Amino acid sequence: MAKGKGIVRLSGTIQGLTFYFLDGKQVVRAAGGGFNGEAIKTKASMVRVRENGSEFKRCMHDVAFFKEMLQPYLLFLKDGKLHQRLVRLFAQVKALDPFSARGQRNFALGLTTDEGRGLLQGFVLTQGATFENTLRHSFSFDFAIGLHVPNCLGASLFVDTPATHFELVLRFVMLDTSAQFSYFESEKIMLNGHFTGDVTLNVPTLPEGHSCVVVAIGRFFQEVNGSLYPMANGVMEVVGCGLL
Repeated sequence: MAKGKGIVRLSGTIQGLTFYFLDGKQVVRAAGGGFNGEAIKTKASMVRVRENGSEFKRCMHDVAFFKEMLQPYLLFLKDGKLHQRLVRLFAQVKALDPFSARGQRNFALGLTTDEGRGLLQGFVLTQGATFENTLRHSFSFDFAIGLHVPNCLGASLFVDTPATHFELVLRFVMLDTSAQFSYFESEKIMLNGHFTGDVTLNVPTLPEGHSCVVVAIGRFFQEVNGSLYPMANGVMEVVGCGLL
């Protein structure tokens, strides 16, 4: 590999030489080498590459469906790095699949383990504060009671924000062992600065034999001329993960 100097900056392959940039410097090497498609498909030495590729493709598929289950909330509460973070997380859960051979492991079966569910618990899907820090109140969740926020003072939600209302909802993302996704949603509660008291979001009737990822969603709204408009801030966090 050689390093280039001078005014002319090339990129690409010319007459058997490949020009590219590495750490801000132009370098050049002989073209070719590395893996090719046929070798990856057929060589015994490439079996690990094939296995990793198959599992990665399945992870990407599962991430896409998981995100679909959280629409339309992801349209309002965006995180430019969420996709990469989810792919990394799903790959870690997939690796815990205790039933499948390498190359066939998947997120759905990894989620049947305590360790897999533990990786998702507390995962924040949005940028910035956690669910508890956004609420400025402690909360609890279990599948018997649901989400419970005791002694909630609505006024504390709207410190340092022009928002006037805060919507709370739970999205239950269900996944069976064949990797089929579905979702259920709790009732929605809208809080304003005058609210005081306990907040409870109950768990709807859910199908048995599924893994369930519970995402708590809090969105800020601003009231203008009697109408509520969603703001581009809020929080989404996994507050529960269970095997039903």
